[in-house]
Amino acid sequence: MSEAVSPPRARQPIRAVIFDLDGTLLDSAPDITRALNAALDVVCRDPLTQDAVVRLIGGGSRALVARALGGDADTSLIDRTHDEFLAAYSAAPVTASRLYDGAQDVLQTLRERGLALALCTNKPEVITFQILNALGLRTHFSAIVAATPGGPLKPDREAILAALRPLNVPPDWAAMVGDSRADIAAAHAAECRSILLSHGYETTPLTTLGADAIVARLQDVPAAILSLS
Repeated sequence: MSEAVSPPRARQPIRAVIFDLDGTLLDSAPDITRALNAALDVVCRDPLTQDAVVRLIGGGSRALVARALGGDADTSLIDRTHDEFLAAYSAAPVTASRLYDGAQDVLQTLRERGLALALCTNKPEVITFQILNALGLRTHFSAIVAATPGGPLKPDREAILAALRPLNVPPDWAAMVGDSRADIAAAHAAECRSILLSHGYETTPLTTLGADAIVARLQDVPAAILSLS
């Protein structure tokens, strides 16, 4: 007698969308570069170009600073430089940063369709709220998860799960929209769907990251969400 095979599990419609911030909704590289170079100057290190800084982004601000200092930096130097970076960034978080085209409209469209929206970023929490308030984005999100001492960072699945809990939406009813391997890896770990934007900061070939969809513009996200539902 042959063994019974269970039918494939039906895919649930998407009821919540989690957005990354840097490289997804916001081109923040100019302000990150300015703040990082201010910190490097304090510790007598050479400045970096914006292109070089973009290649270092990912994993949170302390990881960025550690990469900028190089492998010979000890913990005390990383800590000092990180403190200087946070001070410089917090003093002027939205000097040259800009929203990507369509950011406000896409968020509004998704909310009008009845989708719950969350933000999940590895950016420090205080600076995240400064930016969201300055750019008028905060009211779009029913949940915001950013970097806090001891808190989870993407690609840890707990970062995404923390964003979904206030929405009361299970992961298989949600999609993560981001620009990096950390975003997609976190989505995979949390077992939610994933949409990758090609205008961000990721340097790895995007087709190797395993996203459910890759789109070129934020304006393409609503259609991608419909197709994945």
